[in-house]
Amino acid sequence: MKTGLKKSNLTLQNNRKTKVFVFFLILTSIIWLLIELSKTYTSTAEFKIVYKNLSSDKLVQVQPISNVEVAIRAPGFSLLKRKIKAQKISLSLNNLLKKGASYYILPNTQLSNLNAQLTGDIEIIRILQDTIFIEIGTNTTKKVPVIPKTDIQFKLGYNFTEKLKVNPDSIVISGPNRYIDSIEYIATTQLKLNDIYENINEELNLVIPKNTKNVVLSTNTVKLTGIIDKFTEGSFKIPVSVINQPEGITVNPFPKQIEVIFQAGLSNFNKINENSFLVVFDYKQYENDTTTQFLTPIIKQKSEYISSLKINPAHIEFLLQK
Repeated sequence: MKTGLKKSNLTLQNNRKTKVFVFFLILTSIIWLLIELSKTYTSTAEFKIVYKNLSSDKLVQVQPISNVEVAIRAPGFSLLKRKIKAQKISLSLNNLLKKGASYYILPNTQLSNLNAQLTGDIEIIRILQDTIFIEIGTNTTKKVPVIPKTDIQFKLGYNFTEKLKVNPDSIVISGPNRYIDSIEYIATTQLKLNDIYENINEELNLVIPKNTKNVVLSTNTVKLTGIIDKFTEGSFKIPVSVINQPEGITVNPFPKQIEVIFQAGLSNFNKINENSFLVVFDYKQYENDTTTQFLTPIIKQKSEYISSLKINPAHIEFLLQK
């Protein structure tokens, strides 16, 4: 019985000694770690780069490198934090260097500015990539028309009373000169409508041409409007009018009258009369070709309410009298 008690006491004493040993081992390790982390070390780290201060008349055409290896000096605590949380640095482009057609910066000339951006006790010693090339282009602006891309099918008897309107009908584009120069217009997204008989009022997105980079539009959308009406046909008979007759020559046309057949929207039909268009025949057609026996009509003007105009007959005969 006494032997059992002795063994139990020895076991408890050994367990206490083990726990005390482990405690002091952990405590010693923590103290050692704290001492080591308080020391200053030199190491390398990867930083993300943000570029700023580029002159307004220039434009970065191709995104330059976005990460760079950096030699840093810092206490162990700061290095540990740096490993946990990535940091960004800003490189200024206001003093670009140029060699031939290439632009570049020397990041190590900006060390004081870079260190001012850092938190804690981290110090940048140098950027391992001592030259960063930047592809720069001239930033230019240009005004171009907007062209709507449409496929509109009307219900039978319906049509536009006037041309489709785009607002704005032109925009300003800006970007690298080599892309801007080749852009003659900006198109909208496709608008496809079927069996239309009511007015159109649509907002359309603008499409930047393919194979262009860094092109910016003054607006990204336009308004497309169109007034639609049911159309009907009307006609007038008017006397033939011949212009540019030389002095001493009379042109006798056959027939003396022509029929003008037109189409217009119902809402504007009553606004059209014989004075809504001017159709003439030009004597110079004969002067340019004295073998011709016919004169063809020329529509000099027509009302904005008329969508189509047809002349009957399509040409007239004439007789010259001196």
